[in-house]
Order: sequence, then structure tokens, then C-alpha cells
Amino acid sequence: MSSQPLSSTQPRPRVHVWRTPVLLGILTCFGLLSALLGSGIWNVFSWIAMAIPLLVGAGFWIFPRNKTRTIQHRRQ
Repeated sequence: MSSQPLSSTQPRPRVHVWRTPVLLGILTCFGLLSALLGSGIWNVFSWIAMAIPLLVGAGFWIFPRNKTRTIQHRRQ
């Protein structure tokens, strides 16, 4: 085991790649189901659950990641 950071050519473990999309998908499914099956406070939960993936996507669209900055940060 070396303490060298991952380079851009080395594959990343699947857990690191799929963790956030899976969590956002689960949150979206919860929001859709709570909107369909619940009422009252469940509608509030569904609005929140559906807004979080939307805000995450909007955040990455408005503030895109700079690949060179990420690679330089890993090298330090």
C-alpha cells in the first residue's frame, strides 16, 4: 500500500463513483412515493426530497468542477 494519491489514469473504486448517484436516486424515489402515497407532512417531505437532487444538479451546472484544479489538489 503506497500513500501516493490516485492519478487521473488509475480507475476509481466503484463505491466512489456510484455512491452519490445512488443516494440521489433513492432520495428521488422516496420523494415520488411520499408524494403519491402520503398527505399532510408527507407532501412536505416529498418537496424536500425532490428539491435536493434538483439543487445538487443546479449547483454542478452553475459551478462546474475544474478538472485541472482537482488533479493539482490531489498531487499536493
